[in-house]
Order: sequence, then structure tokens, then C-alpha cells
Amino acid sequence: MDVELKKKVDIVVGLSRLAGGVLILIGSILVFFFVQAALDPNAVIEINGVPTKDESSKIFAAIFSGLLPLIGIFLSFVPSKHLDKWVAQIIIRLS
Repeated sequence: MDVELKKKVDIVVGLSRLAGGVLILIGSILVFFFVQAALDPNAVIEINGVPTKDESSKIFAAIFSGLLPLIGIFLSFVPSKHLDKWVAQIIIRLS
């Protein structure tokens, strides 16, 4: 790997780790609120601008928002050797 590619890979890996941390934080907050909404039968959430009290919609929202922290954990804690290889392949293909 040449020096220029290594710099680009280091920048992208650092940004992906930062994005992972942000996803963990924001995703955890969303999960917290959607789980509370799913447990409260009177809670109303909006889906496509339509307020609903549907229990399955609230559970789906909680499960879907749970994917954000999982993706963040993956981006934050994947070993560098794997992430470096993956990012280098993407940069080479795109350039």
C-alpha cells in the first residue's frame, strides 16, 4: 500500500470509527424512547405523518432503531486490519 493510499485509508477508518460512536449514542437514545413508547399503550408515534397507537408499529420502530447501535458497535470495534483491507479495496475501486 503506497503512502497516499495509506493516508486516505487512515482518514476513512478514523471517520468510520467516529460515525460508529455517533450511531451508538443516537441509536441508544432512539431505542430508549421507542421501547418506552412500545410499553405504553397510550403512546402515539407518527408513521409517514399519520399518528398511530398500533402496538406492532411501535415494536417495529424499537427493533429497527436497535439496528443503529449494532452498526455503530461494528464500526467502532471491528479490528483495524479488517477495516483497513475493506476500505482500501473500496478506495481503489472508486478511484
